[in-house]
Amino acid sequence: MSIIEQLVTGLGVPNFAVLVPEIIVLITAFIVFFIELFSKNRALISATTIAGLLLALISVFTISQGDVTLYGLYIVDSFSLLFKAFLILSTIFIVATYRPYFEKKEIYFGEFYYLTLFALLGMMIMVSSPNLVTFYIGLELMSITLYILIGMYRTKREDLLDYDYKSKEGAFKYLIIGGVGTAIISYAIALLYGATGTFDFMEIASLATNEEGINIGLLAGVVLLIIGLGLKASAVPFHHWTPDAYEGAPTPITAFMAVTAKVATYAIILRVMVEAIPYISEDWSFAWALLAAASMIGGNFIALRQKNVKRMLAYSSIAHTGYITAALAAPTGMGFAAFIFYSLVYIFMAVGALIFLTAFEKNEGWTNHIDDFKGLAKQSPLMALLMLVFMFSMLGIPPTVGFMGKLGVFLALIGSEVWWLAVVLVIMSAISAGYYLRVVSVMYMYEPVKKFNFSFTGSERAILILMAIIVLFLGIYPTLFWNVSTTMSSILIAGVGR
Repeated sequence: MSIIEQLVTGLGVPNFAVLVPEIIVLITAFIVFFIELFSKNRALISATTIAGLLLALISVFTISQGDVTLYGLYIVDSFSLLFKAFLILSTIFIVATYRPYFEKKEIYFGEFYYLTLFALLGMMIMVSSPNLVTFYIGLELMSITLYILIGMYRTKREDLLDYDYKSKEGAFKYLIIGGVGTAIISYAIALLYGATGTFDFMEIASLATNEEGINIGLLAGVVLLIIGLGLKASAVPFHHWTPDAYEGAPTPITAFMAVTAKVATYAIILRVMVEAIPYISEDWSFAWALLAAASMIGGNFIALRQKNVKRMLAYSSIAHTGYITAALAAPTGMGFAAFIFYSLVYIFMAVGALIFLTAFEKNEGWTNHIDDFKGLAKQSPLMALLMLVFMFSMLGIPPTVGFMGKLGVFLALIGSEVWWLAVVLVIMSAISAGYYLRVVSVMYMYEPVKKFNFSFTGSERAILILMAIIVLFLGIYPTLFWNVSTTMSSILIAGVGR
């Protein structure tokens, strides 16, 4: 038997059957790369990307049994499969708006498609990480591709050169601050490894409980890890890259960052906290409570001052990071279920709001300034109604799903007697009405300031209508998503210490 055969026999063969979604996304990315390289057929690039994503989504549902594969570095369980399905689904909706937007702005590049797929692959690796090494690889693959995607707003139109500069500025800020976040997470991993001698989440959890008191290296690693993850999730006070990156990026890329990338970050935050350091939950729950309160307060108050709706939604996403991570202040099954539920339903209202901006930004003269929305209900009644639904949901007005998301977090906080944070959540939700309802009021209570010749594609209308229907349906009947979230929470908790 050769040395290679001995190594393969000793290590075993990875179970590639559970890696089919990732393999499909990777192959699709390379196919799109070669189509862009040799053909540059825009319709073919778009169709191939969406077809590959649909195949990956279908393959997620064909995996009947999970596994820990790649020599213990990769886990495929119900939790990771659930988030992969929603990450792929949100990417399909967003990618469907790429071509009309980029062609209208004259910034079309096929690179947007395969870089998006590589970023998605990084997110899928992240949510399947049972190990700090795999988590780091997935995080970096996602981050590096996002840096590039943000800065790719290149156009020949002189009237859009300002957007070109803003795109480069946003990408540079995200690169610098994101690089700091990467360095912090690297130090955190080094400290955790030094304190426990392992990168594996379960082993870290087991060894951390054997310490007499809290090991200073372990505690420092946990603190740095929370800071690094908070920066990636754009929690205050680590949010400074977010407004410029979101405003400067092409709007479909903003949607991809603000929704898909954020939800992937939320998923890994929950997995790391529950699986790697569950026995010091009193410490990290308080840290997340502070970050959540700061994010809700900072995000909402700064959003009140914004005149640009796209930038306002950037600060709104910071506030929603606060609402979601507030659930970690209640480290119980109820709290984790509320965290998962809010993370999933956030996809539909945020995708809807940002694709709305994508559809309108294609029209000549539209700048996303609040004045552009004046009298919109008279010029485009259906689209104004859809935006009203998204704004109501992000505010948390029943019967939209945003209300159910905030209610779940609120009840989890009350159940864990974290009264002060529950009060902050309620007050900040009320304050957010100042900017969400302002968009609604200018659409319905003002006369048009500008006249636009609106043109929307069938895919844009279909996606926006579908998002609005889901937001309302889940607000009226949230049981399905809540049951799934509760089950995922139970699975995570049951896996502690296994």
